[in-house]
Amino acid sequence: MKREEVFLAWAPKDSIWSPWVLPVPFAQLNCGDFSRAEVEEQTMPVPGWMLGDDRKDTAYVIDISGGETMRCGIALASLGIRPVPVIDGSPGAGEFYFSRDPQASTTPAWHPNVAVDMTELLRVLCEGASALAGITLPAPALPAFLLDARRMSADRLLSDEVYDNRWQVFPQDFPSAKFLLEHGVRKVLLVQERKGQPQEDLAHVLLRWQEGGIAIESVGTSDESSREEIQVTKPSWFRRIWYRALATLKLRRSWSGGFGGFPMSSAG
Repeated sequence: MKREEVFLAWAPKDSIWSPWVLPVPFAQLNCGDFSRAEVEEQTMPVPGWMLGDDRKDTAYVIDISGGETMRCGIALASLGIRPVPVIDGSPGAGEFYFSRDPQASTTPAWHPNVAVDMTELLRVLCEGASALAGITLPAPALPAFLLDARRMSADRLLSDEVYDNRWQVFPQDFPSAKFLLEHGVRKVLLVQERKGQPQEDLAHVLLRWQEGGIAIESVGTSDESSREEIQVTKPSWFRRIWYRALATLKLRRSWSGGFGGFPMSSAG
């Protein structure tokens, strides 16, 4: 499956939410063919926090580890929710190959050191493209924005040899509260390992939505706790015009778009 086909499986042209599917993780992705049966074996069951949810006016923000987030997105698609990957980090330099044969799936041998390991996330993007090809969603299906909760958590001690692909989300990566309301969204469910306040970068997004009239609820996956409405705590530099510039000072830009680079490389 060509990378363009994989991208279009997650960002179909008829979906109003496709403009927010970031192309960054797809730019270096090469996927073999996964049969739907093989993919379904790996697909997670419908999560407990979804049971009994009428989903008529709810959008979702899934902020758990990358691979699990994507699997969750596929499960939600089976319930009529549009999965929208918002991933702005490059997985590393070079090409990444995945196939139905795990022994044939490789990453660049010359570049094993990355700050945030995105291998599992990329694999599920490949698997998910095959799964989504068999699911028909209406164009106005409400969205589930898929994030990687580990986006700023380096797996390795940062050094000159480590490809620093940490990244953050910004309000510009998401639709406005006005757009959400115009398309039927009245509340957003934030899904994290533990319910409560969002990560600080995400708080800049959710507080804007809350101020725009959208209720924010939170639920935890680790304890299957009941959802509860939260008041998002105001993050540092909220609505300051220089917030994005300051936030990106500690991050590195990737040649393929998004964030990622070596400390001394031209991508930095």
